[in-house]
Amino acid sequence: MDNDKPANLPPPDIFRAAEVHYEDLPVSEIAATGQGIPSEDFAAREEMAEWDALEGNFEELSRRVKEQVASAGPAFFQQLKDRTLRDPAYEPSYVGGELDRKNLRMYEWQRGEIYIHSAAMILDPETTLEVTYEPEGRIKRLLLESDHRNITYLGELPRGISQDEGNAVAVWRIQRGKSPLATNDAEFLDDLSDIYLDSLRGALSMRRRFIDEYSIEPHRIRLSYDDQPYEVNYTKSKFRRAHLHALPVIRESPLAARESIAASMRGTGEFGENREARARAAIERVMQASRSDGANTPASKYALLWVRDNRDQAAFMDTKPEILKQSIEVLRATDPDRKIFLIGDDLFKGRPNLFSAFQNEGVLDGVDSQTLIRFWAAEKNDGTALTHGEQALFLHYLNTDADIVQVGIESGALESAICLGVPTVYFQANEHVADKGTRWQLYWAKWSFGESRVAVEEDGSKKFFASGRPVKRFDRSGETYPPPLMSVRRVEFGPDLPEPADVDAEPITAYYPGNITVGVDQISTLVENGGLADMARVFDPGWSDETWRASMYYAGQIQQWTQVETTDWGVASRRYEAITLALNGMVHPTDSAVGDAYVNAGYHVDLNGQGVDRTAIAAAYAAAPRDRGTAVTAALHGILGNDAFKDRCLRDLRLVSLTDAERAKFASSVIEVTAANNVLREIGKIAPDGSSTTSRHIAEALSVQLPLQRGQAPRMSTTAARSRSTTTRRKPGQGKPASPKAAEQPSHLRRSSGPEPGPEPGRGKGHGP
Repeated sequence: MDNDKPANLPPPDIFRAAEVHYEDLPVSEIAATGQGIPSEDFAAREEMAEWDALEGNFEELSRRVKEQVASAGPAFFQQLKDRTLRDPAYEPSYVGGELDRKNLRMYEWQRGEIYIHSAAMILDPETTLEVTYEPEGRIKRLLLESDHRNITYLGELPRGISQDEGNAVAVWRIQRGKSPLATNDAEFLDDLSDIYLDSLRGALSMRRRFIDEYSIEPHRIRLSYDDQPYEVNYTKSKFRRAHLHALPVIRESPLAARESIAASMRGTGEFGENREARARAAIERVMQASRSDGANTPASKYALLWVRDNRDQAAFMDTKPEILKQSIEVLRATDPDRKIFLIGDDLFKGRPNLFSAFQNEGVLDGVDSQTLIRFWAAEKNDGTALTHGEQALFLHYLNTDADIVQVGIESGALESAICLGVPTVYFQANEHVADKGTRWQLYWAKWSFGESRVAVEEDGSKKFFASGRPVKRFDRSGETYPPPLMSVRRVEFGPDLPEPADVDAEPITAYYPGNITVGVDQISTLVENGGLADMARVFDPGWSDETWRASMYYAGQIQQWTQVETTDWGVASRRYEAITLALNGMVHPTDSAVGDAYVNAGYHVDLNGQGVDRTAIAAAYAAAPRDRGTAVTAALHGILGNDAFKDRCLRDLRLVSLTDAERAKFASSVIEVTAANNVLREIGKIAPDGSSTTSRHIAEALSVQLPLQRGQAPRMSTTAARSRSTTTRRKPGQGKPASPKAAEQPSHLRRSSGPEPGPEPGRGKGHGP
């Protein structure tokens, strides 16, 4: 193991620098009254019976549809959308972007929304839920993945089928582990039928999940069919309404709220006993794993580091390997008694070089990287996978029995546990703080209701940002409410927007890590799973010399991009964008759209004089035309599969890392959220002043206890905190530091005051959701 001391070690006292004061938490400005409008959008008995029947006989519906497609051809798809799929559902109810409305809506493909929407449905009986499906939207999302990964259907399409539908089928098949090409027209049309039907199947499944896993009354859930442009219904759904109607209940009674959520997930009778037993069996595996380290008793403190690893168009939210490494190092240095588990997806699947690097660097020493990876899987639970509700119960019972903290990139999978009071620290890209980040800020920021309007200059003219977008002002009305949960904190990382107050600006750098992740994975799949060999048959021996020269140009560009050295997120992202587009151009050399995209994006690279050996590419294109495709793909296999390029891919995956200040905030945040949970345990349901315990009581107690605890926090160990951050490009957000304030002692807790804490180097942004 490498024990060299890195040059960029942070100062020993840096982990004392960050301190969050309750008074300095931002205010979420909410453009609503705060007086919720109860929903009356209930499902009729006849509709519920029809959905139950559809769910039970869906395979029969699928069989009939495929028979009709085979008989009538692709023309039947329009009837499928207009009648077969539309008839069982309601039209979307009116929301109009009004945050006070309690007729919640989520789309069947929004799997991450189930966690907070289930909490809202459990905690607020005045809410209802529409599970909306959109068959055409399923095609559109597959095409987004097709564009993102440059996936094209290369086979001959059935008559009447568009290239877009072909590309959607290619992605659909790849996602299911199949070849992107169907073996015949019948198989292609079956796949396309499945794509359209899957939206209804997903909606029925989502409805069932709310009923069975979260004990929601069936009449409060209904299906709706949406075939309108996104701006008509989707953008006006305002999914954060689930937070706005769930979190006030948690604010006013955090312990009672978590009991209600847990009880609904558990269920009653033998069914509930079985679910609890399955969740507690998972806890026993955790306890047993902590005993295996040689201790006679299990650990009492745990850190669960979530791994999200989807490697798809939303990969910008996937776990960043270097941030995971730094999180482990910080926890070791500041809380060495806390047993660390990786939980969730397998970060190292298909990445043996990343696993070897972590092992060689000692990152995984003492870390359990097996027990909770895919802990929900059937093979770990007596042949039956844990449901979402059972997974949440596992975290709830573990938090009840032990001192835990969960850490991860912002993801819906954390939200059930958050609502159940599990201490949580999450990472979020600075560029996303002001837009999608406003939803999660509702957990831990103060709230204010009011009206948002366009700001004006002194002369009465409208005020605009440099981008041309209007500057908004917020007029607050009424009181400012305390945070719903003191057990949640955010750690921002990476560059900020050019003008952070312009909250509608399009994030740029936040998506670079996702491009790198997807690009590395796509290239690895091509090399390891025979994808390159499959491309050989697309080369046409009858191409003209000019066409072959164009193909050779793209192959040469691929080789040169593999040899570009970078420590910059943006350049690394462009490497994989250029390679995937050049792969497309190599097999479609006369496609002007590909050529224009490559040139206009500035992907052309020329490393002449930098030792690029083009012998293999030249020899491949010199082969006889009938053998040329095989020769070219074999040459590319050697270029994309060699160790030097694999090392560059690994370095690119690890480019995103935390600065010293960001690591400091992470260390501070762990202390804050675990302290909040311990304070709530000490106070219980009744506060010392005799009233029911609310989040305000917890905040007031922390204003006394945290400064005392901070003075006893371990210093950063220069040995334990070995860090190999590889990023040199950094422009972190520079919010104005909060002024140090003395911790004001609440009237019901008379203690001697502790040392005055330092300021938080935070953003202090109060943008409304």
